[in-house]
Amino acid sequence: MRGRGGPRDRKSELRTAALKRRRSIGKAELAELSSRVEANLVALDEYRRARLLISYCAKDDEVQTRPIIERALAEGKRVAVVSTDVRTLRLGFSEIASFEDDLAPGAFGILEPRRDRLRPVSIAEADLVLVPLVAWDERGHRLGYGAGYFDRALAGTDVLKVGLALESQRLPDVPESRHDVPLDVIVTDRRVVRPPRG
Repeated sequence: MRGRGGPRDRKSELRTAALKRRRSIGKAELAELSSRVEANLVALDEYRRARLLISYCAKDDEVQTRPIIERALAEGKRVAVVSTDVRTLRLGFSEIASFEDDLAPGAFGILEPRRDRLRPVSIAEADLVLVPLVAWDERGHRLGYGAGYFDRALAGTDVLKVGLALESQRLPDVPESRHDVPLDVIVTDRRVVRPPRG
């Protein structure tokens, strides 16, 4: 029998514990914490300068992104939203004009750009990408859901990678895998973390 304890096993254990912790947060508390994350995000110079940002649509227990998307649109920014191709395990990005009109439930029941309203954009066009996570550490490493969608999409790009996080999701150390792409900035409900690079 193969021994346990490799990076994949460790990630799986950490992911299970982190998701359990996150799902214990009540709806009202999550809304308040998400509002604090939004306030810290929009105070960033990089956000203020951004002309095109890419965002995911949040699950019920993630930092909520609808207010961020709607705010960016109201400010005249271009916003593209993530879509998931479960067959190829790849992400696509499509510009939206309205959260209400241009999105519908897609893969995993998460809101995605409607197929009849696709306006594809390249990730290379974006000024910043908002990245979901299950857990994070001070070095900018994130624990995702395990399928590697965002790591594949972000690999080799120069776009600013911004993780939206709760302070309670922080871990002392997230195990690294070869394909992992670190975050440039982590925005939490309490602060902005800029991991050292180089």
